[in-house]
Amino acid sequence: MASSVRWTTRQPARIVAGGLLVVAATFLPGADSAADAQRAETSLDYNCQFPEGSYAVTAVVAGRFPAGGRVGRPVEPRDVTVEVDLPKAALDELTGLDATAVSAAVRLKVLHAMSKESATADWSGLTAPAQDIAGQDGLKLEAAGAVPTATFGSPGTAILSASDLTLALSPLKEDGSAAVPDGIDVACRLVDGADGTLASLTIGGSAEEKPAEPTPDLPDLPDLAGKLPPSQREKLNDARHAARAEGDTDPEPCPFPPFSLATPAETYVAGFTNVKKLNSAALLGPARLNVVLMKTYIADPCTDTFTVLSEADFDYNGRRQLPPSQGTFLTYGFMPTTATMVLSQVGPPALITSVSHNSDPRIPEDTTVTADFELTISDVRVNGEPLDVGPNCRTVKPIKQTLYAFGTGNPPSGYTVNRGGTMSGETYIPAFTGCGVDEDLSPLMTASISGGANFIKMTQAPLCVVSNPDSPDCPAKKPIPER
Repeated sequence: MASSVRWTTRQPARIVAGGLLVVAATFLPGADSAADAQRAETSLDYNCQFPEGSYAVTAVVAGRFPAGGRVGRPVEPRDVTVEVDLPKAALDELTGLDATAVSAAVRLKVLHAMSKESATADWSGLTAPAQDIAGQDGLKLEAAGAVPTATFGSPGTAILSASDLTLALSPLKEDGSAAVPDGIDVACRLVDGADGTLASLTIGGSAEEKPAEPTPDLPDLPDLAGKLPPSQREKLNDARHAARAEGDTDPEPCPFPPFSLATPAETYVAGFTNVKKLNSAALLGPARLNVVLMKTYIADPCTDTFTVLSEADFDYNGRRQLPPSQGTFLTYGFMPTTATMVLSQVGPPALITSVSHNSDPRIPEDTTVTADFELTISDVRVNGEPLDVGPNCRTVKPIKQTLYAFGTGNPPSGYTVNRGGTMSGETYIPAFTGCGVDEDLSPLMTASISGGANFIKMTQAPLCVVSNPDSPDCPAKKPIPER
């Protein structure tokens, strides 16, 4: 029998087909990524439906696959790439939109089969950077990224096979702006008779076997994003230390060991940030946000809570940033100044921490979002006259931004990660460096802009979960920012 994968965002994303178990769990701790894993390449022929015609396209799927694994332990494909050869006819369609470059997100359906049982997983975290297409007779797009691991519930030979391929193309004009339309979804199907086998894995052990877990040191747990009352945190730590003292082989009776239910999603955010020294506000977005939901999931029966850690990256024309924002201010209270500001995401993905309290019938959810940004300033005009700050006028160190939100599930109110809503916080803008060409204008920019107590309020639209494209929240919507 066959099972299709459709992840949800509140319950464990688990597909069971007899003895076969497939879990979307990107890079779970303890995944079997055997040292003897070999790199494999599979060349596949597809028919891809573009807006103006169907073209033959070759895709090469490559990666390092473990030779096998154990029952109940995730096996982890690594270094996965999908290289797609776009023919000239496809490029001609893009250049007909005045596009000179194209980037892509690639989604590959992969069938996991054992004996007569199977389940399908989405490899949807693969992206290809923008490449020039002007004057090209063909183009190789190479997409890379993390893919889900697979866990099998019985021993045997497991076969991983490629199936349908979807290309989400983003054509760009010469100035870097999006072409119209700004996105083209291309559905590709394997040609009849094609063998899509990517890897064969030997799964050992028995269905009753439990994987051996390492016994780590037992430090006190963190405060789960500062949202647990001290009494609950003490209760949790007491239970864990008591279990260790009694020689319990499970060092963490509470919470349950963390696991991953990584689920791709997307949304848009928009809002306003005040610049206190300038006594004004700047519009931020709307900005696209690529989200990996439930990268880590921690259920804690001792405190009747569960904590979900998700990650997010901004995406503007293939760059990790918000769209440029132009603001007009009265510098020092009387001099009109305009400037273009860009917030570029730096460092790791934004961390979204949500803690839900099951003991409360309202199902309250506390959310904290943290991310690092570099602020750059350009196109400055003071009283209508250009002020040449140069191309490298930026904050001397990243802005560490934290936003907070609260909502309930019963009845629905406020903010939740899935439903969206408003988040707020304060921003400290560091000093500036690299400003000016003929003279050092960094002290001027620092005196005019840098400082604390800059209020920020962002509005997020509901999430569009990639594996549920028929949802009313798909495609992702752009919110109206609240002041």
